[in-house]
Amino acid sequence: TQHSPGVQPADLEEVVKKGVKTVVIGRGMSEALQVPPSTVDYLKKNGIDVLVLQTEKAVAEYNALAARGVKVGGVFHSTC
Repeated sequence: TQHSPGVQPADLEEVVKKGVKTVVIGRGMSEALQVPPSTVDYLKKNGIDVLVLQTEKAVAEYNALAARGVKVGGVFHSTC
């Protein structure tokens, strides 16, 4: 995935097929990875809550949700 156009709906198809209730997307340490509205809309249309955060915050949120038993999926950009 390139920083632009960023995370596309097709990038999340496998996660959606797993039946998750929430997807956490980490945009990178400096939030360079884009997440277009079409990606957020795709998840919402599939009944999935979505959180788009800086990667450190995204990892913490993912871990907190998983610890509470939420069926959560994550996509994390680990650099920039």
